[in-house]
Amino acid sequence: MHLEWQQVITQIIGFLIALFILKKLAWKPLLRVLEERKERIKSEFGKIEEDRKKAQTLLEQYQEKLKEIDAEARVRIQEAVNAGRNISGEIKQQAQAEAKEVLNKAQAEIGREIAKAKVQLKNDIVNMTLSATEKIIGEKLDEKKHKQLISDFISELELKK
Repeated sequence: MHLEWQQVITQIIGFLIALFILKKLAWKPLLRVLEERKERIKSEFGKIEEDRKKAQTLLEQYQEKLKEIDAEARVRIQEAVNAGRNISGEIKQQAQAEAKEVLNKAQAEIGREIAKAKVQLKNDIVNMTLSATEKIIGEKLDEKKHKQLISDFISELELKK
């Protein structure tokens, strides 16, 4: 192997010229394209990070709204339960008042019936006593005087009770 120095120097000079030409013509555009690509990738990552933050914010807002909706639903359910209890209490009170009124009316009616029965019983006793007295005595006394005597007698009996 024999090395020729002329050829080596020519190749070195050609390489340096090609390198200079590439540096002037291709290197700067190539670096510019690479820099643009780097910036585009960086901005895409920035947008992705920004979108991720927005999505996280939206997620937090939705979760907060869900909590508010849940709390509002609980409040409304509690209000409905309380309203049901109030209505139930009102119905119960109304039913008790009506039952008491019916009971009072029944007691008043019973009192009137008892008073009627007492008057009727008193009249029946007076009539039976008159009949029995007439049969025993055999004659009819003055009816007005006789009824008065028997009524007085029965009234005395009632007072002794």
